[in-house]
Amino acid sequence: MAKEKVKVDKKAILLVAFGTSVPEARVALDNVEAKVKEAFPGVEVRWSYTSSIIREKIAREQKVFIDSPMTALAKLSDDGYNKVVVHSLHIFPGQEYSDLESVVKSLQDTKTSEGPVFDKLVLSDSLLQEFNDYKRAGAAIANLIPENTSEEALLLMGHGTGYRALSAYGCMNDVLRQQYWGKNVMLATVEGYPELQHAMRDLAASGVKKVKLAPFMVVAGDHAQNDMAGDEPDSWKSQLEAKGYVVEAHMQGLGENDAVVKIMVDHLKKAWNQL
Repeated sequence: MAKEKVKVDKKAILLVAFGTSVPEARVALDNVEAKVKEAFPGVEVRWSYTSSIIREKIAREQKVFIDSPMTALAKLSDDGYNKVVVHSLHIFPGQEYSDLESVVKSLQDTKTSEGPVFDKLVLSDSLLQEFNDYKRAGAAIANLIPENTSEEALLLMGHGTGYRALSAYGCMNDVLRQQYWGKNVMLATVEGYPELQHAMRDLAASGVKKVKLAPFMVVAGDHAQNDMAGDEPDSWKSQLEAKGYVVEAHMQGLGENDAVVKIMVDHLKKAWNQL
């Protein structure tokens, strides 16, 4: 009597970021990948960008081709991977994360005549998913705080959103205020609440003369280089200098901060345990 063939699972991790078109900002994503591979030795790790604009730009200008989440997952299925964790590198569960969630849910239920497309497909949490994540993220940026906080403030730049999860950045700002009470640590966003004008009121009230800018984003890409630290009149650096502040820009994304990446990897481990 012939023995029944035992199915061997093939597991993989799909890292999904918004993406970046700035080559030097890729170091943050490379660091995330290195930490993931360190935590999951021998596991297949692939990339996907959720931003079609970024994918098209780097394909056109750099001849670098990064798949969308749907395409990347289709390729994994074609290559025989039946158990996959889709690991979100998004800061919080906003529009991009919601779209990714829809893709994952649609494929979780997809079947062919040969059976399910995936035996198990799991989406990880974003960086800021539960309240404890906010506290851990706040603790992770402690190394950015200036030595003399009565003279110099730390202002973090988040992306912001008009999506229903827009309160995430306000929450993060308040967590930072409580964690570093009296130390002039604050957060504002490029496209949402709180805005730079709100941070400027706090800066004026604090009496500081210097401001350290840093991106609260996975990569120090276009927003960090231009909107935050650029020389154009509407950049945060220029607007603050126009108010008389001495401004320093810290040009490293959160993906270069190992304490932040540990939070990401912990989320990945939680999702992996569901395979």
